[in-house]
Amino acid sequence: MKEEIILYWIAVSLYGFGSIFAIIGFVFKKERLTHIALLLCAIGLVPHGASILIRWIRVGHGPYINMYEVISSNTWVAMLFYLLVQKRLTFLKQASFVVIPVIFLALGFGLMASARDIPLPPSLRSYWLVLHVLFAKLTVGSFLIAFGSAVLYLYKDNDKHKQLLPHQSLDKLDIAIYRFNALGFAFCVIMIIAGSIWANNAWGRYWGFDPVETWSLVVWLAYGLFLHLRLNRNWVGRRSALLTIVLFFLSIVAFFFIPYLFKTVHSEYLVR
Repeated sequence: MKEEIILYWIAVSLYGFGSIFAIIGFVFKKERLTHIALLLCAIGLVPHGASILIRWIRVGHGPYINMYEVISSNTWVAMLFYLLVQKRLTFLKQASFVVIPVIFLALGFGLMASARDIPLPPSLRSYWLVLHVLFAKLTVGSFLIAFGSAVLYLYKDNDKHKQLLPHQSLDKLDIAIYRFNALGFAFCVIMIIAGSIWANNAWGRYWGFDPVETWSLVVWLAYGLFLHLRLNRNWVGRRSALLTIVLFFLSIVAFFFIPYLFKTVHSEYLVR
C-alpha cells in the first residue's frame, strides 16, 4: 500500500508541474514549456501506471470497483490517449493547457475518495464488465480531447487572439471537436451495450433505469443531438464548441457525481 501511494503522489506531482508548464507555455506563447509539460506527463504515466498495477496485483481485480480506482485508471487512460493523439495531431499540443489541468484536478478529486481495498464480488466477475469499463474510459478520454479542442477554438476565435496563434487552424480544431465527439459517442454506445449484457448476466435484466444507467443514456442522447445538429443543421464553429463544453460537463456529472447523489447499484461500491 505504501509503495502504491508514493507512486501515486509522484504521478500527481508530475501532472501538477505539467499543468503549470502547460498553462504558462500557452499564456506566454512558449512552445518549449508546452513540450516540457508533455514530457513531464509522459514520465508521470510510469509511476501512475505502476501504482495502478501494484494495486491490481494486491487486490486481485482491475481498477474499476471504488471511485479511487475508477478515477485513477480513467485519468491514466485519458492522459495516455491525449499524449498519443497530440503526437499525431500536433495542432492539439496547445490544448494541453486545458487537458492536463483537468486530468490533474480529477486525480485530486480521486484522492478524496476512499482508497481501501474492496474484494471483487461475484456479480462483477464478467468479461462484459471489463469491456464496459474499458470503453467507459475511452469515452471519457475522447470527450476530454473534444472539450480541450473546444476551449482552444473559442480562444482562437476571439479576434484579438487570432494573430497570436497563426500556426493553428480554426478549421482543424473544428474538425477535431466533431471527430472526437463522434468517437466518444461510438465508444459510449459500446459501453452501454456491454453494460447491459453484464447487467443481464448479473441481475437478470438488461435495463433497470438505475440512475447511472439513465444518465449514461442521457449523455449518449445529448451527444447524438450534437451529431444531428452538426451534420443536419450545420452547427459548426462557435456553436459546436460551446455545445461541446456544455456536454462535457454533463458527462462529468453523469459519470462521476450521480453515484454520490443517488443510491444506485454502481454507488454500492464506487462511493465506499
